[in-house]
Amino acid sequence: MPRYLQITTASAPRGGPPDPKHIAQMRKIMEEAAAKGTLLATGGIGKRTTNAARVIRKDGKISVEDPPKDGAAGGGWMAGGGYALTRFDTKAEAVADAKSKLEFMGDGMVELIEIKEFYPGEAAASPTVPAGVVPYLSFDGASEAAAFYAKAFGAKEIARMPGEDGKRLMHCHLEVNGGALMLSDNFPEYGLAPVQRSDSYTMQLVVADGDAWWNRAVKAGCKEKLPFNVAPWGDKYGQLTDPFGVTWAINSPAKK
Repeated sequence: MPRYLQITTASAPRGGPPDPKHIAQMRKIMEEAAAKGTLLATGGIGKRTTNAARVIRKDGKISVEDPPKDGAAGGGWMAGGGYALTRFDTKAEAVADAKSKLEFMGDGMVELIEIKEFYPGEAAASPTVPAGVVPYLSFDGASEAAAFYAKAFGAKEIARMPGEDGKRLMHCHLEVNGGALMLSDNFPEYGLAPVQRSDSYTMQLVVADGDAWWNRAVKAGCKEKLPFNVAPWGDKYGQLTDPFGVTWAINSPAKK
């Protein structure tokens, strides 16, 4: 899922103290965006007269430019506003989110910068190293699979690495139910064949609220393979097939 850095600039600084209602509404918007997973980080970018600078290299020479002295009074190049690191499926969704911010904020500008993540050498495509055995699946359409798993199983995207062709994903690291799941597109030129639609493997999910997980997956588009009922060993258990041919089993331990 692409990530976008939003830099928000107000056309003019607000006068007087902050409006408590405005702050409360803004906090609610941020909390809802964070809960949906579209807001990853945010903060303010104020007019600073001492704690900011531009470092410029021109014609082989480097210079350092400080903000104008009137920056704190509303002038200068350190415009007031903020930043947000966001995550959306498409650019259109990112643009729509920026428009809603301006409707709330008033006159101003939101710059959108797509962030590309690359990891050189032997560095893992994640800031953390997963433990245990990690399933690695390849598809014709790994980006679509990642988006589907977010809807069906609450997957959180940790990192992704686009392929050289700019269309396929070389690597995508998801976190599902606290465990790692790796995805990539099919790269036959590198010997990576797509997942075969077979019953030789199952993605097992052991969760406390199996009914909620089951209903969400079915609503997202998974098909029932084995009904979610009480199994002979006492737990609730069922199997689903996702649109990519992968079988998922949901197991809800028996309550004591």
